[in-house]
Amino acid sequence: QFPALEAKLLSEKDAQLAELKEWGAEWATENPDRAADTDMELRINWLTVADVPRFLSLTIDEWSYTGGAHGNWGRGSLIWNKQTSAKLAPIAMFSSKEAFDKVVQTPFCDKLDIERSKKRDGEKVDRSQTDDWMQACPKPSELTVILGSSNGRTFNRLAIYAGIYSVGPYVEGDYEIDLPVNAKLIAAVKPAYRSYFTPSPTGSKKL
Repeated sequence: QFPALEAKLLSEKDAQLAELKEWGAEWATENPDRAADTDMELRINWLTVADVPRFLSLTIDEWSYTGGAHGNWGRGSLIWNKQTSAKLAPIAMFSSKEAFDKVVQTPFCDKLDIERSKKRDGEKVDRSQTDDWMQACPKPSELTVILGSSNGRTFNRLAIYAGIYSVGPYVEGDYEIDLPVNAKLIAAVKPAYRSYFTPSPTGSKKL
């Protein structure tokens, strides 16, 4: 349905695969005693999160293994403009990263700390310890911003994805925090995109 998007995503996948193979060849040269027993692997999965009249919102899940004790994974996101066949980052739809963080930072950190505490057997998270990455809360704009839709017409759902090692140790895995789209958030959207956002419905489900 969107050949330009498909071509771009496949091109990016091929580039990542080529990079992995190059890295793997270098690693095998440096570790000949382990190379025969180590398989390099890359998996990429694209998922359409929202399809509204002008835009597609997609997530890109990646899992890779390049040797060592375990594989690594993460999630990216993008917005595809169906009218112009152009890709943009979700955060680019907002007037600035600072404007986005001003609205989202506190509710995101509050919810993140609740989830981190659950994974830490009830241990309280003290994000005032800004020099401790396991306690501190990063700026949402520096993480993966995901826009969704429950009505197929506008973006009215928001999630912030924090990958492994970004807010906690590997054993905690990743975090995806759902937040409401409200009037303050919509006011932070660039005027050119503002009509494509509406408030979250009451009791909306997670992305």
